[in-house]
Amino acid sequence: MSFRLKKIQSSIFNTTISVYAKKNLDLYHSILKLSWIEFNVLFAFIFILINSFFGLLYWINIDSIGGLEEHTYLNYFFFSVQTLATIGYGSMYPQTLYGHILVTVEAMVGLLSLGLFAAVAFSRLSLPRALIAFSDKAVVSNYNGVPTLMIRLANNRSNSVIDAQISLSLFKQEVTHEGSKMMRIYDLKLTRSTTPLLILTWLVMHPIDERSPLHGVSADQLQNTEITIVATVTGLDETLSQTIHAKTTYQTKDIYIGAKFKDLFKTNSELNTQFIDLSELNSIEDSSDS
Repeated sequence: MSFRLKKIQSSIFNTTISVYAKKNLDLYHSILKLSWIEFNVLFAFIFILINSFFGLLYWINIDSIGGLEEHTYLNYFFFSVQTLATIGYGSMYPQTLYGHILVTVEAMVGLLSLGLFAAVAFSRLSLPRALIAFSDKAVVSNYNGVPTLMIRLANNRSNSVIDAQISLSLFKQEVTHEGSKMMRIYDLKLTRSTTPLLILTWLVMHPIDERSPLHGVSADQLQNTEITIVATVTGLDETLSQTIHAKTTYQTKDIYIGAKFKDLFKTNSELNTQFIDLSELNSIEDSSDS
């Protein structure tokens, strides 16, 4: 069994992990991860490559195609394009057994390749994607007299996410009594981990009490400790009727102690209405009670 060295960019501690993985190629997964620009460039490249190859095969036997004014490679290339795309204007046509065989093979390749690209394009379009915006900071301030870790998120779509659930996990590297390094994962207990409808915003809170792995950690200790907090959200998109998910991470430098988020709810005095200003999603201010 052969293995190859693979580098993975991890959001945990912003590290690059080098692992030896089994040598295989997940082509479908790799194509799904491409951006739309990269996908279109790949499609154009393969389309031109196939037509260039068959155009060369036609050009080798110049009598294979009839109706040509000049026996140049470009004419054979464009005949290949018409064959692969099943256009068939009728001005150029195969006139030998060699030409008919090539047209038959190219027609099969064209149907298969264009069908595969169409299926992959549909798969990319049908993938459910969440438009959940997370605050780029986490804050620690008092809530009902208890120091509380808070993050904020919002649904950037006009619909709602049904039965949304969030979890916070703390990743911390610890050393055992035997001197072995181990990555420990702690689940952070939340004041509320579910909401029936995620329409607007959500302030996620973790009380730092005796059961919290952050209990007793001072601000200086926190800044000198490498931890990562991972937030994951799942829910049912009411429009797509499919499960969507989103995630983000917070490093030690992203946690602000003694700060709180600014209020997103604003009042329009002229219309006597309230609205939410999502441009303030990441805005924080000093907490006077911390």
